[in-house]
Amino acid sequence: MRWPSCATTWVTLAALALSAAGCSRQDSRLEQHKKNFESLGATTATIMEGWLAGRLSGTYTRAALETTFQLVEQERSALARAPQSLQDPRGAQLSQTAERLSRLVAAMMLDVTAADGDSARRRVSEIPIQPAEHR
Repeated sequence: MRWPSCATTWVTLAALALSAAGCSRQDSRLEQHKKNFESLGATTATIMEGWLAGRLSGTYTRAALETTFQLVEQERSALARAPQSLQDPRGAQLSQTAERLSRLVAAMMLDVTAADGDSARRRVSEIPIQPAEHR
């Protein structure tokens, strides 16, 4: 039986260490994107709750939702910038969830324009990602 050389062992260990570091960076990136999307989901809910309660005007609410929509799209773009993020099942799921959030925010803008509180309430309940403490 032939034992691996010391150099082979070190190369293997170095490859494993780099792989583990890459995984932890990927985990960290995905976690940061998740937190950002959760924050944007909570922001959307807070804006809509303010409008539904009559504390925010339609004009202010539409402008706030437009800004939120742009931020969701920027974060989606940042997530998709690294193909590894979308190859990871967690990243792919996060991307799909963010797309749903984006579509909901766009639909809420129409609800506000049409002053359709019933539809807006239903959409708020469908927000797919928020921090646990906001649900």
